[in-house]
Amino acid sequence: MLGAAHGYEVPDVWIFVESLRRYYAGDVMLVVSSSSSPEFFRYLESRQIMPVYFDCAGWMVPHVQLTRFLRYSDLFHELDERYDRVLLSDVSDVFFQTNPFEGTPEGDLLCFLEASGHVIGQCPNHKVWIEHLYGKEMLARLANREVSCSGTTLGTFPAIREYVRKLIGEIRPHHFIALGRARGHDQGIHNVLLYTGALPNARIIPNGMHVYTVAVVPDEQIRLGQSTILVSESSVCCPIVHQYNYKPNMLHHISAQYPLPLEYLKPHPART
Repeated sequence: MLGAAHGYEVPDVWIFVESLRRYYAGDVMLVVSSSSSPEFFRYLESRQIMPVYFDCAGWMVPHVQLTRFLRYSDLFHELDERYDRVLLSDVSDVFFQTNPFEGTPEGDLLCFLEASGHVIGQCPNHKVWIEHLYGKEMLARLANREVSCSGTTLGTFPAIREYVRKLIGEIRPHHFIALGRARGHDQGIHNVLLYTGALPNARIIPNGMHVYTVAVVPDEQIRLGQSTILVSESSVCCPIVHQYNYKPNMLHHISAQYPLPLEYLKPHPART
């Protein structure tokens, strides 16, 4: 598993790490900055999480949300293909309910949709990202396509490596100079690649099947179980829940299951 926790501290990764380690004992790597506190790195070591340093992300023009894929690409050149499956995952808003690699749908590259009916042309963010990078014609072409979230992508080692290669091949730093450190353009690139046929081995998975991305899901379609988050219509308990921090009730529900120890609640001194 591979994610980015650049500039994070323990509270930012606590629920991700603790819920993951409850169900999964395999290799986990997080892209980090060396400016995080020693306490943060001691915690990662205690949970057998491998830090992967990426300090140059601090001065790159695009935001680390996009440039993390550059570091992922470096890693894939360093690693052999001993991994059958790789999950690329966001960190600060992801919660695990079972082993994320068990019961995965068939397919070399799995791309997960957000809420049913949530289409690109009706999402202000996607309209900005895609028009800014690809123009009005591309936006019109994809306007009726349902949004796929780049925050969780799962596949075989070769398929994920090729996906990352194609995604970073679309990065154009000059597009970002006028925008400063704009965020989210990885999502625009992801959807353009997916819907223009650039990812021929991709399989699109509906929301609530293995990954439940909830930010724009109506509250009445989400059911809070005693210790789980359920897709209300089917009572499915997805292994991965994403964007739970957009839902105050869900955030409280999950935080109560994984209370942050007091030693991590203290403020960190300002770093120079």
